[in-house]
Amino acid sequence: MKHFVFILSLALSLTTIQSHAQLGGVLKKAKEKSGTGTFDGTTVQPDACISNVEGRLKSVNEVYYPKFQADAKGYLASPSALWFARKDMEGAYYYFTGGKRGYKTGGRLCETGPEAADPRYIALKKKMEEAEAKVMEMERTKGYEFVEVRDSNTIIFKDIKTGKELSADECANL
Repeated sequence: MKHFVFILSLALSLTTIQSHAQLGGVLKKAKEKSGTGTFDGTTVQPDACISNVEGRLKSVNEVYYPKFQADAKGYLASPSALWFARKDMEGAYYYFTGGKRGYKTGGRLCETGPEAADPRYIALKKKMEEAEAKVMEMERTKGYEFVEVRDSNTIIFKDIKTGKELSADECANL
């Protein structure tokens, strides 16, 4: 019985070593693929930043806007419909601008220096412009215009007809 336990322990430890070796290889490949990025948090991984932006844009393009197109009146009547669409759009801006603009979210930010000339960032900017147009269309349809994000987490709208800026609570319910 002791030999069985020893052999089992030995087999499990070898499996663990092999798993760690495989994980190390995966991490090395991911690091090489990311180009300028590292895993120590000191530099930004372009792939991670792009993934973060695209995740926010996906919700606009594949969730909010299709619901709006299918039934604009019904969608816009739902609580916080505009707020969530704008929050995700501004979250994308937060990632894309390296935290200089938008709704503060967690995750990897994009570089804003020479790295911004990366063709992937340029293509991403076009995707953002397209999503922004969709969010603005939804806002205009409901009669509101986005003003700004205050303190990195308060989305402010104004009424298009009156020009009156809404309170943070009113905005959260749009």
